[in-house]
Amino acid sequence: MEFFKKLKGMDRNVWIRVIGETITSSAMMMLMPFFALYLEGKVDSMLKVGFIMSISPIASLFGSMLGGRLADIYGRKRMMVFSTLASSIILISFSFVEGYTAFLILSILLGISNSFFDPAASAMVADVTAPEERTEAYGLLRVGSNFGTVIGPLLGSSIVFFSKDSLFYIAATALGIYSIAQFVLLKETLPAGNVKSNEKAGTKIPFKQVVNIILTDKLLLFYVATGIIISMGFSQIEGMLPLYFKQSFQSHFGEWTPYPFLMSLNGLLVVLLQFPISSYLANRSIGKTMFYGTLLFGLGILSIGFAPPILLSIGFGKWVILFILGIIFAYYTFGEMVMSPVQMTFVANIAPEELRATYMAVGSMKWTIGGFLGPLLGGFLFDLKLGLWLFVILGTGVVVSGVMYRSLDEKVAFREKIKG
Repeated sequence: MEFFKKLKGMDRNVWIRVIGETITSSAMMMLMPFFALYLEGKVDSMLKVGFIMSISPIASLFGSMLGGRLADIYGRKRMMVFSTLASSIILISFSFVEGYTAFLILSILLGISNSFFDPAASAMVADVTAPEERTEAYGLLRVGSNFGTVIGPLLGSSIVFFSKDSLFYIAATALGIYSIAQFVLLKETLPAGNVKSNEKAGTKIPFKQVVNIILTDKLLLFYVATGIIISMGFSQIEGMLPLYFKQSFQSHFGEWTPYPFLMSLNGLLVVLLQFPISSYLANRSIGKTMFYGTLLFGLGILSIGFAPPILLSIGFGKWVILFILGIIFAYYTFGEMVMSPVQMTFVANIAPEELRATYMAVGSMKWTIGGFLGPLLGGFLFDLKLGLWLFVILGTGVVVSGVMYRSLDEKVAFREKIKG
């Protein structure tokens, strides 16, 4: 009963975001697992494929600070609507262009447009939830996102054999519909103090001062630095893993790949278990929670990397291989479910109210930096036929990052002591 009360008590804006995440995630997950394979047929080098995929996060790195600052000044809703509408237009453009340069330019534009959404959207959730409710709210958003992960890859694996361009049309349409829904249904949540400050000329915090505040917040910078390697791990599972499976398992599976089904399992587990796990973790130690989740996540990446050579050397059949990969993906996903919502809660909790979206933007930089370095490293190692080492390096790095999170609680306590 308490479980349903918590769900019912979520703010309307949170539920609009959950529904929107479900729709757009379904469309994007039809596209993203096959994006690297799509580009493989369009350019002449896997290193170029990796660079096209990595340039989008780098572009978003430059746009996220601006997008977060604009969301703190002009409102969350405006930035969210602009971002989704622009991304819709850019996605549909992918199906009309040819050549490395054209894909590179569109990837840059997509990164910039996407960077305006997450800081505003994450700040909106923090605006309408109490600190003790944020882990549950962010967990609920992951349920919506991963519900799309369940059905998206399965639909994509069916559609891609008929028309790869259709994947871009569907994703663009979903984002376009979501932008209209946000414009009509969302309520602006910019804190009243921000609005009053912005109405008075000259009372806004200057951008230079904002940068100084960010650069002197050692706790925030520590979080970003330790999170970059985690983001690199995510980028490989979502981007280069299909190619790794193709290189490793083609003798067993042929043109069919187990990747879409494993990602659907990942999404299904999140849909079923994310909110209960987030509710359980709501009042737990953030540092220890992030440590345990990240450790399990890193061991999952290592297991995914070692699985193909070990399973093939033993001589297992394809169904046994698929079953074992499913077990690996299950505990990899559990680590992800423990780790991810708590990370967003941590940034929301340490952010000053008047800079909440800006802090969210800086916190998200770990994804943009890792999203750039991950595919670039992956493309380089895959060209050298060293795919296994990619997962060994990143899995080990994630485990080390998790160990560093053990000190997070002490750092937060020290920060509060100084403020107090």
